[in-house]
Amino acid sequence: MNDFKILSRAEKLAEIGKCNFRRGEFVLVEEYMLALADDNRAVIEEYESFGDRPRQIIENKAKYEKGLSVYGFTEKRFRKYGWLSEAEFLDREEIVFGVNGRVRGINSVQLGRGPNGKWTYGIHLTTAKSGRVSGLSVYGQPFASRNGCLKNALDYFIQWHERENDKQSGPALREAKDMLDTLTGRKAVQMSLFG
Repeated sequence: MNDFKILSRAEKLAEIGKCNFRRGEFVLVEEYMLALADDNRAVIEEYESFGDRPRQIIENKAKYEKGLSVYGFTEKRFRKYGWLSEAEFLDREEIVFGVNGRVRGINSVQLGRGPNGKWTYGIHLTTAKSGRVSGLSVYGQPFASRNGCLKNALDYFIQWHERENDKQSGPALREAKDMLDTLTGRKAVQMSLFG
């Protein structure tokens, strides 16, 4: 469908109607369709600068708008096949936990700051039986400060590993808890049933 941009308005509207969009994209789809119906060239050209087919146009536009409104990203860079590249967060850092000869995979937290000062995190969680990965993204939850972001990332990291209840999580879990205690200024409390 590389010829989408040269279709007539009616053909473009018909092609858009064949797509299944996400709930969060409906406002953009409606705006684009209204621009096509009204022949609003400025809006049509803006939308069509995001791709060569309806699904790509709307997904790229949604991602761009999210990055702009939440983190202040303004650059539009596209990958090989026309999809919007991931935003390049500033002050990126990766904190790796439980690195020793016994651990399979990586347990880490990645932090990054947008141009407007908002922070978010990505996370890589691994045990012997499962894992979860979520990279730095404009869809990540925004935080006003690095420490607030790191605290939330560590809370999530700890809760996930405690739920998994895998003995290989031990080193990573201890390191994350120690870092959280240092960050929040609290000491870990050892509870005893028999005291």
